[in-house]
Amino acid sequence: MATYQTAYLYVLDENGNSNTGKIDEIVNNSEANSTESVDNSIVSVGETFSVVFTNTTTGSTYDGTYTYLGHATPFSGFVASDSDGVYYLFSNDPSIPVGTTLNGFTAEAIPVCFLAGTMIATPSGEVAIETLHAGDLVLTADGSTKPVRWLARQTVSTIFADPMKVCPIRITAGALGGDLPARDLCVSNDHALLIDGMLVQAGALVNGTTIMRHADMPQTFVYYHVELEDHSLILVEGVPAETYVDNVTRRRFDNWQEAPEASIAELDMPRVKSARQLPASIRARLAEREAA
Repeated sequence: MATYQTAYLYVLDENGNSNTGKIDEIVNNSEANSTESVDNSIVSVGETFSVVFTNTTTGSTYDGTYTYLGHATPFSGFVASDSDGVYYLFSNDPSIPVGTTLNGFTAEAIPVCFLAGTMIATPSGEVAIETLHAGDLVLTADGSTKPVRWLARQTVSTIFADPMKVCPIRITAGALGGDLPARDLCVSNDHALLIDGMLVQAGALVNGTTIMRHADMPQTFVYYHVELEDHSLILVEGVPAETYVDNVTRRRFDNWQEAPEASIAELDMPRVKSARQLPASIRARLAEREAA
């Protein structure tokens, strides 16, 4: 089950009669981990989801169940209601003032892709990517363990952006054969997976059915990327996937100032960047899984 993490919870002075309202109050110390009820990495309109709230001061937790209603406008976050019909805004923006009018919301699904919930193999079991910190150990494809140097975080805006470049590729469970990935895996277009000894970028694998471009994204979403001491292959939902290599500037990421300065040499492996470069053997295997 994928999880969407937010740091702030706002109460709306709304009882479910319309899709507008005003910010009534911000609930203090209300970090929330919201988990979908349908295991498909998408929270759909009308879907209930479970939430574990954490008081960031005391560490105490409490839970609840909410119904997803849509994306907030014009603020980042999403709107949901509880069983009493009270509307809430779940957001990572701490600066929305009380009394601000919510100008409606867009009733469409919210994908949970690399924002949280993508599982990374570690010596102690799989963990969600967003919980990794510098110094944590992860498993590599060759069975060794390496410490995380940096967990890169990049906020992406879909406004005026080319969806072919910014929207993630969804690889459905089992699409690569051998029951891989273990669950649906969402990666950026240029992120490479190890297939038959080649680094194959996700965009080259798109077939429109079991592997597809997920264009229905919110206005903003976040990609995470793991950097190790070298360009390596870690296990993401069971699939060997490349770690960060600095062939693009670290300044593309929100937290670039936390990044190490040392450069990294790229893995000496052939790279498939487009569908026309995809070997026939891999294409045939994908077709078999597509037909299964």
